[in-house]
Amino acid sequence: MSWRRAGDLGLWAVLCFLVLAESGARSDPYWLQAACFAVLFVGVFFRRVRPLLAFTVVAWAEIVILAFALGTTNGVQIALVPAITLLAYLAGRRATQVKHFVLVCSWSLVGMLVLSLIVRRELQATEAVLTWLVMLLLALLLVVLPWLIGRYRAQQALLVSAGWDRAERIEREHRMAIDQERLRERSRIAQDMHDSVGHELSLIALRAAALELDPSLPEEHRRAASELREMAGTATDRLGDIIGVLRDAEAPLVPRDESVASLVDRAAASGLSVRLVQEGDAELSPMVDRAVHRVVQESLTNASKHAPGASVTVTVTSRQDDVRVRIVDTGAVRPVPSSVPSSGRGLDGLRERVRLAGGTLTACPYRGGFEVVATMPRAGGRPEPEEAPVSSAAAERATVRRTVRRGLITAVAAPVVLGAVVGVIAMGYYLIAGYSSILRPGVYEGLTIGQPEHEVEKVLPAMQMIDAPEERYTPPAGWSCRYYRPDGPFSINYAYRLCFAGGALVAKAVVQTGSVPPTTETG
Repeated sequence: MSWRRAGDLGLWAVLCFLVLAESGARSDPYWLQAACFAVLFVGVFFRRVRPLLAFTVVAWAEIVILAFALGTTNGVQIALVPAITLLAYLAGRRATQVKHFVLVCSWSLVGMLVLSLIVRRELQATEAVLTWLVMLLLALLLVVLPWLIGRYRAQQALLVSAGWDRAERIEREHRMAIDQERLRERSRIAQDMHDSVGHELSLIALRAAALELDPSLPEEHRRAASELREMAGTATDRLGDIIGVLRDAEAPLVPRDESVASLVDRAAASGLSVRLVQEGDAELSPMVDRAVHRVVQESLTNASKHAPGASVTVTVTSRQDDVRVRIVDTGAVRPVPSSVPSSGRGLDGLRERVRLAGGTLTACPYRGGFEVVATMPRAGGRPEPEEAPVSSAAAERATVRRTVRRGLITAVAAPVVLGAVVGVIAMGYYLIAGYSSILRPGVYEGLTIGQPEHEVEKVLPAMQMIDAPEERYTPPAGWSCRYYRPDGPFSINYAYRLCFAGGALVAKAVVQTGSVPPTTETG
């Protein structure tokens, strides 16, 4: 037997002992005790898998007992009440849905009222309703409040669980950050290869193409130049494959240390028709200076590959607050070889590099050629940071905390509010019934023994007292006694008792309603 089952048996034994102790003192029949034991067994052993079902079974058992026991001399069995309170708490602790719990409680209370009216037909409707309202108040205290406390505890446990989940998520994110940093390092290597090696291979291919077309060279040398150009193209293709594996589009760039003027001179020496126009000579931050170099380098590389024979103009304009780089080519003069390699990643790298420097970049066709324009602040810097998004873990934690706070407020306020509402309704009903059962002293004095019942009923109030005096009076067989008050509620210490038999008034008396002897008055 597992420890859980042993605990279930122990709990069942304790609850059964309460029933046994109460039933033994009251000399209840054995079948009633056995029925209570069976109900408690269902409640205890189903409280984990079906908590609401377990609560419902025990609650309805107590409702049936109340329907038969209220108003009798045997008293009311309450041994099942501790089990009902415990199961209500466990139903809330195991996150039972609110609507299901409300439906069970509502139908149980309605069933208790209907059953009491069916079982005790002689009971006045007013007295049954007042008793039901009292039971409703007790249900708020012994059922609803424990359920709300259990629900609050469940939400508190959920918050703790959310904290552990967040810790595990942070650990996973930390491992992912380490892996991402490794990928970024590989991306930096790939970007360096694209920036430097790719540029040099393009220039080699450009020079080889120029040698291949030089008519002054022997055929053997021109053929070697052609092979060299093809090998440079193949090497560029393989470089693109490597970059495709290693490169991350959002990795920071590390351009080589070279001025724009030197870069343009080197490209012109390789056979590219390019000129540099510099407007202004303001000092740039190192990051912006490297970004300018990177934009010019990639643009010249693209022009040499995709616009053979084009003239390229590089314009660097330094203004008061920013620097503007514009590279424009006139378009291809000769057909573009079909074997020209193109990874399509160069402009993506440029945009990222310019963005990191706090600027913007545009690239588009321009008058038969192509134009690249980049604008960056001279001092550099990143763009305005976006509002940091709230992490899902933080949002979840905030949601759980709000839920727990609402649960705590509900656990405290709901029973108070419901109790106040029910109390107001019960008090209003009591006052209405009290003022509807007033038999004035003058009318009482005018009633005579032997007077026909139908004549007496003409002067009687619409209702009888719902809080009749608890006197030790047993009317003779066949008599039916009614109680009326001489004045409004809370203002009298006596009541009138009228007894009828055989269709006539057979007795009338003034009875004490409290500890103070009655002081009657006439009028």
